Amino acid sequence: MQGKEASEQETQKCIAGIDVSKNWLDAHILPSSESLRVANTSVGIRQLKRWLLKHKVDLVAVEATGRLHREVYRSLAASQIAVAVTNPYKVRMFAKAAGIAAKTDRLDAKVLALFASAMSPVCRPPAPQTLEAIQELITARASAVKERTALKNQRSAATNIFLKAQLRQRINQVAGHIRAIEKECLRLIKANAGLARRLAILTSIPSFGTVVTMTLIAYMSELGTMTIKSAGALAGLAPVADDSGERQGFRVIWGGRTKIRTALYLAALSAQSCNNDLRAFYRRLLEKGKAPKAARLAVARKLLILANTLIAEDRLWQPTRPQTA
Repeated sequence: MQGKEASEQETQKCIAGIDVSKNWLDAHILPSSESLRVANTSVGIRQLKRWLLKHKVDLVAVEATGRLHREVYRSLAASQIAVAVTNPYKVRMFAKAAGIAAKTDRLDAKVLALFASAMSPVCRPPAPQTLEAIQELITARASAVKERTALKNQRSAATNIFLKAQLRQRINQVAGHIRAIEKECLRLIKANAGLARRLAILTSIPSFGTVVTMTLIAYMSELGTMTIKSAGALAGLAPVADDSGERQGFRVIWGGRTKIRTALYLAALSAQSCNNDLRAFYRRLLEKGKAPKAARLAVARKLLILANTLIAEDRLWQPTRPQTA
C-alpha cells in the first residue's frame, strides 16, 4: 500500500493558479501548497516563470482580467508552459461549490489551482497581437456608441438653445471618433492576408455589415474549425435544456460570447430585409408559433453556421451552393 501511495504521489500532476491584479501576481502550486507573490512587472514575471519552471508545473490557470493577464499569459506560453485562461464566473461558482466564501488574492490563486486540477481547462495559445489590438478598438467603439446614444438622448430632452448646440458638437465629435476607430480596424485587418480573406468572405454574406464582420473576426477566431453545435454554444445561441422527470422546461439561450451574440442578432434583423432565404425561414418559424425574438435568434444561429461553413470552405457566399464534383 505504501508503495502504491508513493507511486500515486510521483504521478500526480503539478498544477498552479495565478491571480492577477494591477500590482501583483499571486501564485499557488498544488499539491505542494507553495505560494509566491511577485510584482506584476516584466521583472516579476521572469521571477515567477523561473519559480514555475523549477517546480516543473504541468498546467497553469490564469483568470481572465481583460488586459492585466495578457503579459504574463504571453510570457508563460512563450516558455512552453501550458496555460489555461479561465472564466472568472466559473471559478467563482466553483469556489462557492467548494464552500470557499472568503476572497483574497492569495486564496484566489489557490482556488484557481483547485479549479484547474478538478476541471482540466483547455489550454489555447495567446491570440495574435493584431487581434488583441482589433478587440481593444472594437471595445472602444462600443463605448463611443453608448456615449453618442446618451448625448442624443440628452439633446432630445434639452430646451436650452446653447446646450443643444454644445451637445450637437459633442455628438459630431464622437461620431468622428467612431469613424476613425472603424477605419483603423479595417486597416489592421486588411494588412493581414488571413484576416483580409475572412473580411472578404464574411462581408459577402447578405446582412453582414462592416461592424458585424469586424466583431466576428476579432472575437471568434475559431470560425471555420467548429462543428454546428460547438459554434452555437460558443456564441451563446444554442438553446439550453431545462428538463426534470416528466417536466419539459422552456429552452433558453445562456452563456457564450455576448459580443458575438449581439452582433449576430443585429445581422438577423438586417437579414429579414436583404436575405430571401432567411426571411422565408423567419416567417415559417412565426407561422409555427415561435415568438419573434426566438425566431430572430434562430436566424442568427443560421448566419453563424453559414459563416463557419464559408470560412471552412474558403469561399464567398453565393445565392446557390456550388455543386461538388
